[in-house]
Amino acid sequence: MPGTKVRRSRRGRPHKYGQPSEVVALTLPKDVIAALRATHADLGWAIVNLVGKTHERARRSAPDDVQLVDVGGGASLIVVNPAFIQRLPTVQIVPLGDHKAFLALEPGRGMADLEIAVLDHLERLRPGTPERRAAERFRQQLRAWRRDPRLDFESRSIILVSMSR
Repeated sequence: MPGTKVRRSRRGRPHKYGQPSEVVALTLPKDVIAALRATHADLGWAIVNLVGKTHERARRSAPDDVQLVDVGGGASLIVVNPAFIQRLPTVQIVPLGDHKAFLALEPGRGMADLEIAVLDHLERLRPGTPERRAAERFRQQLRAWRRDPRLDFESRSIILVSMSR
């Protein structure tokens, strides 16, 4: 019939793992083969499952982009990973060490100002970038903390001392 599309079926077998794959030859110790077979009779699937679990563990154990860090007396600081959270308007990011920094707001600013700064920052970031994803997680975490009835927020002043050059 004119105008009717003929649907062609794909030839061959479907992908074993649901994605393109490649044949590889491996030489493994017998005890490793036995351990893999204990998780799955098919060695290929056993390896794919092991890699998937390893990636998931690494993702869960990666340092959080944003967290509350206890500083004693029932108080906590909002601590961020400065590699992903940076250049927030009205917010100073004060380094604490490897992959950690706390936030210092301008005098008179509070939690609502921090959330607005994060929203403004999100508007400037390109979609799909690691910085954008981190800022989105930051915004979601701030919202969750604000809605948590167990948490109270108060602004305090800090003194930053810099060496003159």
